[in-house]
Amino acid sequence: MNEMKELWEHFTEIMRLSYIGELLGWDQQVNMPKGSVKGRAEQHALIRKLIHSRIKSDKTGELIKNAKKLDNLSETELAMIREAKREYKHATRIPDDLVLEIAKTASLGNMNWQKAREKKDFSIFKPFLKKMINLRIKYAEHLNTGPTLYSTLLDIYEPGSTYEWYSKIFNALKSKLIKIITKLDNSSDKPDQSILKKYYDPEKQWQMSIEIIKKLNFDFNIGRQDKSTHPFTASLSSIDTRITTRIWENFLPACIFGTIHECGHALYEMGFKEEIQDSLLAEGTSLGIHESQSRLWENIVGRSEEFWTYWYPKFQKTFPENLKGYSMEEFYRSMNVVQPSFIRVEADEVTYGLHIILRFELEKMIIEENIQVDELPGLWNEKMEELLGITPPDDAEGILQDPHWGGDFGYFPTYALGNLYGAQIYNEALKEMPNLAEDFKKGEFKNLLDYLNENVYQYGKIYRPSDLIKRISGEDLNPDYFIKRIEEKFYPIYNL
Repeated sequence: MNEMKELWEHFTEIMRLSYIGELLGWDQQVNMPKGSVKGRAEQHALIRKLIHSRIKSDKTGELIKNAKKLDNLSETELAMIREAKREYKHATRIPDDLVLEIAKTASLGNMNWQKAREKKDFSIFKPFLKKMINLRIKYAEHLNTGPTLYSTLLDIYEPGSTYEWYSKIFNALKSKLIKIITKLDNSSDKPDQSILKKYYDPEKQWQMSIEIIKKLNFDFNIGRQDKSTHPFTASLSSIDTRITTRIWENFLPACIFGTIHECGHALYEMGFKEEIQDSLLAEGTSLGIHESQSRLWENIVGRSEEFWTYWYPKFQKTFPENLKGYSMEEFYRSMNVVQPSFIRVEADEVTYGLHIILRFELEKMIIEENIQVDELPGLWNEKMEELLGITPPDDAEGILQDPHWGGDFGYFPTYALGNLYGAQIYNEALKEMPNLAEDFKKGEFKNLLDYLNENVYQYGKIYRPSDLIKRISGEDLNPDYFIKRIEEKFYPIYNL
């Protein structure tokens, strides 16, 4: 079995180069001086070039060929060969200079996106966005794995997906979400969010965020939390997972739910079984499944009444002046206001999907319909009005709110899949553990984590997303679980 061992070790070395790239990215967003971006861009490009050249090498092709000849391979070994073939196929189709140019442009683009957002000036980011769009179109043309250019990009992040597959899901989801939002908006007893918009001491918010993720079993022995402009998770090895959050002193949920969200990603990364750690299989099986875990912990757990039964008294002690006179029910309802808003990462569970559908529809136009970059801010605002009934006051709360388009297209739609996968997986967890809500009331989350480790986390990429959800639930991805959950949760909150 030396052939399999050689293939495994070859890709483990490649993964470790990738972790170095992650470290560079983490440092750029957390610690690096702003004036150092050009040097960092060159370092990113070099790492990407080294990774790309090793994956596309003749050695990789030979190792895969030899491993495929072996008999009696385990499920894990077969998955390793499958993923190695996918990586090799992708790498051999993409020219080295294109990989280099994308890496440089993404690094420079991220820093200029931050400047543009701070100054609310799209023109600062525009040349980098224009260049990245052209580069990603070229990338899709070379890769050519899907029926359309956009399908090719979608498949990178959600293996097996196409534009048509997403469209079928999103078209049905869009109409159902709009119907629910309209019904909630017609309620005569809406929750009041003003309780959350007082001044909350940033240091105390930080301390509470740390306490929460400790309770959620985030392992600080192999992880840490820092602050950044946009919250994210970075894995620097299978035993080094880092998350960031951001703190808004006049809006409590930004820090609390941003932290829980990234903690969900981290718990997935921390849960890979030892057999696959630091290997090609030591990643989430797709970004949709990965997002299902961040949104499961953030929304299904973190925004639940039972969660706040445990945590609200502690918040009252930490912020006594802000919360005195407010009942637990008032606070819980305030945490679950459904209201169209400009910023995706601060959106509620119900309207969030429409934020993603907006980006999905725009990405299709950008990649396949020759939309000009100058048109994008206006198109963004039109879509916001169409789907959510609001128009951003400036580009910082519109097209500049996310960093993703500085490097990636096809990524955003996986966020909406996360809601759907998460609801379906949690539904199965409840069948095995119908008393989970009672655990949450006591600040106990290990039973849920154990279930997720057993059924999702430990496997990494051993199972493709479509196989994993069927293995867990016995059926394909089914959006009805998500729709049922939000109806059963929000209609009572709005006294409907």
